[in-house]
Amino acid sequence: MWFAQSDHGCHVTVREVAILNTHKLLLRQLNRCQKDERFIENNHRLLTSISAAYAQNEQSIKMLERALFLISNELNDRNETLKNQLTEMKSFQDQLESSVGLLKATFDATGEIIFVYALNGELKSFNSMGKAFFESLGLQPVSHWEAFLSVVIDKQHMLSIIDNLHLDPFQQLNGNIELIDQRFFDYRSLPQIQDGRIIGRVWCFTDVTAQKQYEATIEYHAFHDALTGLPNRTLLLDRIEHSIAASKREAQKLAVLFLDLDDFKKINDSEGHNAGDLLLKEVVRRLQSRLREFDTLSRQGGDEFIIVLENIHSEMAVKQVCQELLALIQQPYSIGSRQFVVTSSIGIALFPNDDDNANSLIRKADLAMYQSKSLGKNSFHFYSQALEKEALMQLAIEQSLRSAIASDELYLVYQPKVDLHSMKVVSVEALCRWTQPDGTVIPPDVFVPVAEQTGLIIDIGFSVITQACKQLAAWHNVGIHDVAISINLSSLEFQHKALINHLIQTLTDFDIDGKLLIIELTESIFMEDKFSIKETMLLLNNYGITFALDDFGKGYSSFSYLQFLPLHYLKIDKAFLQDVESNRSSAAIAKTIIDIGHNLDLIVIAEGIEDQFMLEYVKEFHCDLAQGYYLYKPMSAADFECVYAEASQDKQSQ
Repeated sequence: MWFAQSDHGCHVTVREVAILNTHKLLLRQLNRCQKDERFIENNHRLLTSISAAYAQNEQSIKMLERALFLISNELNDRNETLKNQLTEMKSFQDQLESSVGLLKATFDATGEIIFVYALNGELKSFNSMGKAFFESLGLQPVSHWEAFLSVVIDKQHMLSIIDNLHLDPFQQLNGNIELIDQRFFDYRSLPQIQDGRIIGRVWCFTDVTAQKQYEATIEYHAFHDALTGLPNRTLLLDRIEHSIAASKREAQKLAVLFLDLDDFKKINDSEGHNAGDLLLKEVVRRLQSRLREFDTLSRQGGDEFIIVLENIHSEMAVKQVCQELLALIQQPYSIGSRQFVVTSSIGIALFPNDDDNANSLIRKADLAMYQSKSLGKNSFHFYSQALEKEALMQLAIEQSLRSAIASDELYLVYQPKVDLHSMKVVSVEALCRWTQPDGTVIPPDVFVPVAEQTGLIIDIGFSVITQACKQLAAWHNVGIHDVAISINLSSLEFQHKALINHLIQTLTDFDIDGKLLIIELTESIFMEDKFSIKETMLLLNNYGITFALDDFGKGYSSFSYLQFLPLHYLKIDKAFLQDVESNRSSAAIAKTIIDIGHNLDLIVIAEGIEDQFMLEYVKEFHCDLAQGYYLYKPMSAADFECVYAEASQDKQSQ
């Protein structure tokens, strides 16, 4: 209970205390002011109102404090929530920045140029390669779409793409473009979509210039010769087909020329392929100097060329071109410090006379070219149906010859050679013959050229060597020890190492003395590598084998080779003996050849002796040996054994 003391020192009554207890703050104020009981009593209502006001105020303060407490707690909660949200937002922002950085790095690392254009053509975004792309073209990275069009070669193509986008803005695009700086780009384009509507378009460009250049190089080599840069056969066929179509429309002719250099292989073999390549390039330069811009010159490989002449009015015009080409090629070539002379052979096929197909025209020109070579080379020849028939016949012969070789249908006959001093048979020449199972005889002058052209001559050579050595062994067993056999080998056979090895091995297998084997070579051997030829001849000399030069005077007749090569026999071609009775020139040439042979210490053989006069002539001028139908015809081994036996009996009876 609260007590107060008046100014007179009297205590306040209980009633008064009850009144004044209404608010502590009021009692403290009255006590501070030393108010007496009378004042309190006289102002009871006032004090009661004040006390109530204080109480109400205190209640309000408490309510306010409570409200502030609640608000403070709520604000703290909200603040904590905001802090958490800020933390999350900061995390999201970091993730977003990381994603943006990763996306930018990805765009920069794609190896593609990326542009993002708005619908109005304004450039909105690009990657680092896009920036470098603009800078390389001297453009600003903020360029409008039209600025990009200014560097494209085919602007109309790009404009048509834009027009199509207006019709179908959602379509995806891809293609390629070429820029004015000769770079090539592949492009892809996708619409940029937001909330189901297009807000722009993304373009991705890939520089494929190196790839295009590589593809162009591959394509060039696929259609051009590597050495000369001329069209190859693939491109040639396409051009011929186009030329045929154009000639049909314009009612014009065209000519296909197949040109082959004569004996070019010998330059490669003797001087090396570098010299051969230089010569080929010079041949191309000369040919191009004569041809027109719209004519086509193509290299087929090796020393073969095909020329297509368009707008031809007559065969005479083709002949004129061929004559000029032959003359150009025949002019001397300077390769290093040496000069060479090369000739060529040309075959001609005409459209529409001969065919209207590219491959067929080439094939027929090829046939005509071989005809030119067979007629002496350094010439040209037009295709004819007779050539076609001959080619078909040769093909049939080739097929039959392959079968004949496999079936051992080829056999040897033997033509004796007579010593003109004793008239004794001292050797025989082995001649290859072919009789088919039905009895048909194929002459050597028919099948031997085919064998040489197809390479079958090598197989024939293996067979001839085996049969000849086997026959020598058989004769030895029946007492014929002093008769040699001569076999003919072409230059192709003689340079075939496996064939030479077979020859040496066969001599060993049959235990044959090499001096009983004579190899006859034609003058064409002079056109080969003389050092290699001599090396092979010396190798075979070590086994006792000797060599005869056949058909001397008919071809090259190089006296230097007669001295250089280890020859033992010289055979006079029968062409110089057939007219000795009526032709003084032939007689003089025959005598000269005999004298040359003797002066070089060679044994001279006269072949083709067909009558008594020819026999007496070669004996008069001291020819050593002779062979021919007048003396002995080619015969089987059994018949020769009979001839040999009769000769031996005659000798004994004498």
